Amino acid sequence: MKAVGDESGFGLIELVISMVVLQVALLALVGAFGSGAVALGRASKVNTAATLADQQMELYRSMPYDAIGLDTAGAPTTGTYVGDTNYCPSGQTPVCGNSGPVNNTNTSTWSCTAASGTTSVSTYFSANGANPCVAHRQMTSSTTPASPDGRNYSVDTYIKYGTLIAGQRTAKQVSVVVREDASAKILAAVVSTFDCATGNPSGAAPC
Repeated sequence: MKAVGDESGFGLIELVISMVVLQVALLALVGAFGSGAVALGRASKVNTAATLADQQMELYRSMPYDAIGLDTAGAPTTGTYVGDTNYCPSGQTPVCGNSGPVNNTNTSTWSCTAASGTTSVSTYFSANGANPCVAHRQMTSSTTPASPDGRNYSVDTYIKYGTLIAGQRTAKQVSVVVREDASAKILAAVVSTFDCATGNPSGAAPC
């Protein structure tokens, strides 16, 4: 028991120890907030990339089978587009083994470059500005269409055409890979296979 008038209290050592403990606790909280902010930023980029990949794939899902293809002459031959051998096997001609628009009779009457006409792929991207024939496109805050969150993304498309599974008829396999800016880091990837009966318009050649 302290006597009346006793003014003793915490000494300097006790005060220093208390301040150190408080500082350690505050640093732990700051670290937790920092790592949380990084995780949220990463999740935001992944979600945006997944949306971009789905949007690109929806372009092909809205097109007839014949029109699905890439402008192989304009596909990159260097850089991150061909650097990923999981999607772009080396030594393929045209680049990555990509296929241009090929119709059910195995001819190339559809065109990636024609501005108009019944076999012009431009019919399917005039509404949204995203050309489904472009194999590699950058999305930034200033492109059309623009990046939804202002960050930079690469939307890369690969298309394989032929007998993908032995004993089955020819098909087209579309792979859309969204990368962070121009780096090789993959944020999202979507793969879909289109059979020649997919989106086959009335009157088109049979499979």
